Amino acid sequence: MKSKLERPTIGDVASKARVAPTTVSRVLNGGYVSADVRARVEKVIKTLGYVPSPTARSLKYGRKGCLGVVVESVHGPWFMGLLSGMEEELTKRRVSVLLGGLVVHGRYDSSTVQSWITERRVDGLVFARYTRRERDLLSSARQAQIPMTFICPDETEDLGFVARCRNFEAGRAVGQHLAELGHRRVAFVGGPEASIDAQDRLRGLKGALDEVGVTMRPDDVTFGPSYESEAGAQAAREYLRRGVANRPTASVVGNDAMAIGFMRELLKAGVRIPEEHSVAGFDGVEEGARFWPGLTTAEQPMEQLGRAAVAALLDRIDDPESDVAMTVEYPMPLSLRESTGPAPGASGVKRPRTANA
Repeated sequence: MKSKLERPTIGDVASKARVAPTTVSRVLNGGYVSADVRARVEKVIKTLGYVPSPTARSLKYGRKGCLGVVVESVHGPWFMGLLSGMEEELTKRRVSVLLGGLVVHGRYDSSTVQSWITERRVDGLVFARYTRRERDLLSSARQAQIPMTFICPDETEDLGFVARCRNFEAGRAVGQHLAELGHRRVAFVGGPEASIDAQDRLRGLKGALDEVGVTMRPDDVTFGPSYESEAGAQAAREYLRRGVANRPTASVVGNDAMAIGFMRELLKAGVRIPEEHSVAGFDGVEEGARFWPGLTTAEQPMEQLGRAAVAALLDRIDDPESDVAMTVEYPMPLSLRESTGPAPGASGVKRPRTANA
């Protein structure tokens, strides 16, 4: 018989709940069990006062109890949104995280992440916006048999589990909105040209404009070196160098950070938004709602993306045979704010009243 000083074990819980220890483990780690079994196990855990030992669990499975998250920059609202969702799942599973930024002070350096792999410091990796520059890391992780999941990758090869958004539909929704406002010359200011998200958004935008007989001009489609605010500001400066008669009436910008940089430059130059020029972005970051005029944007469910990637990775760590290729896609609802309005000179066009589409 156990003394009062001895802590209950997972075996004690399994015995009292009349299930196998592996079933208790699935309950603790958010795996699938029937509702009746889960309720019975959770009741026993509460009655016995059982507290799982992360250290013991890690030793049993030869794990570090830590995941690595790899992203170009650990700064910026898009990644912070992802991280918020990741933390929720990590806390639930009692797992810690290492953050690896690949660009530091403007220089690309993957050595930190490479050391995680070489030294087996992490049990798995989440790549946010994986690009071809990370192919060596991918190869090293595969050789080391480290599970991986991916958020919005910019490569089309078979990566395994991928969480991304329906960017074509988002671009189409933005295009339809601007067409309804009477815009017949629309510019696209994308992030990096190699970005799959950027290309899908552009295809959706073109498709919506084609439906109203508008073909985008080649000189109205540009791409920036990054998704940072400065890339949007540079695009705005190039826009302002055009003669007034040669300017589009609306710009669809690669993401919200770029769009805010773009709008700031236009506003500083005295361009009225949206009276003279409408602007729309993608992501739905909080700064876009706080900025004035408020930014019309197709919202990414960043927290859901982060949660999904971490949950899938933990499942693959627990059961390597579950590491099959699959892609989960999320819708991007259009949030209408003050940065878009009727095209200059468009008669009889009213701005839609709805806040979302």
